[in-house]
Amino acid sequence: MNLEIARPEDTKNLSEFYKTFLSRGLVDVKVDRNGDFFAPYAVQSDQHLTYQLREDDKLEGIASFVIRDVLLDDKVQKVAFGRDLRISSNRRAVLEWSKHFLPVMNEVFKTFDCKYLFSVLSMGDVQALNAFVRPRTLKRPLPQYHLFRRFNMVSVHGRLPWARTPLPHLRIRRGSAANVDALIYYIIQKSRQRDLATVWDAQSFHEKLERWKDLNLEDFLVAFDKNDNIVGCCAPWSAGNMQEFIPMEYSLRAHNFRQFLKFGKRLGWTRTLTKPYSRLKVEAGFNFKYLCFLFADNGDIFQSLLWKAYDEAHEHEFIVYNQQRSEYIYRRPPTLISAKMPFGIYLLHPPDQEIPSFLHPANEKAAEMEPFFAL
Repeated sequence: MNLEIARPEDTKNLSEFYKTFLSRGLVDVKVDRNGDFFAPYAVQSDQHLTYQLREDDKLEGIASFVIRDVLLDDKVQKVAFGRDLRISSNRRAVLEWSKHFLPVMNEVFKTFDCKYLFSVLSMGDVQALNAFVRPRTLKRPLPQYHLFRRFNMVSVHGRLPWARTPLPHLRIRRGSAANVDALIYYIIQKSRQRDLATVWDAQSFHEKLERWKDLNLEDFLVAFDKNDNIVGCCAPWSAGNMQEFIPMEYSLRAHNFRQFLKFGKRLGWTRTLTKPYSRLKVEAGFNFKYLCFLFADNGDIFQSLLWKAYDEAHEHEFIVYNQQRSEYIYRRPPTLISAKMPFGIYLLHPPDQEIPSFLHPANEKAAEMEPFFAL
């Protein structure tokens, strides 16, 4: 088997191979990149690298690394994010990748001059957790997985009929040239309270927004207090055809929730979930509306922004955002009909190196992880 660096002309084969894998959980999901495998990486960073494991002309495995400048340990550092590791069930391919794992890590660190590698795992994917996180013998040199932060991915599907806007007189405006400087300053101040934040000055904000496909300044919802100070913001965004999550089969619990949403839609309370492929034999994706750049000074402001984003979304769309467990103001409002999925941010660490200081339990900072990049 040969380990090669993927090229742009490999994108179609990579997309087809990637689509053959299911993400297991309450809902078994297939991911469709619509023929452009590298598109989500380009939104995150200008620097990304994908390795492919091949046996003759057959693709047996892939692993991608996205390099980003982030705020970590109170300073700007270059770190790598491991994404989309997929290895076929061929036992030889599994053993072959285990031999390459650490050398590939070291090669990425050397090539891009970074020393930390992070990855996101669903806490509901038992198979992935058993494969990567559980303790293992030292017969094979493999990186160690250290839990850095936990977060919940929250999806908002409806609103209870007796719910009332917590701050009906809160002024929410669109982002514009008139408020962009104040908005950037607000995002910078809030970002500095988080690890792995990707905005620390005006230039980093504009560079991030420029890479973000189909997200413009006018898409931002900005909340102002009576003194015309910004007290919250978010940017609802749809990934369009860049990456679709196709439900293949619902577990019993997820199926019951989908049936409840169907009933609630008749009463005008909820929006329904996509029917699974196992029922109709038609591949249709979830209609996500991601809340990006989400910051608020308190829970009532956050809830008002969430309501605004939900009301402006299309009838078939539901809102998705991430909530760090230590950031209580972003907890699911009880007046909204929602669900959550637990995730973990892990540091992949070579076994022969010292544990970095930011993993110390005394570090209680939340970590930034945009919802689109966690899936």
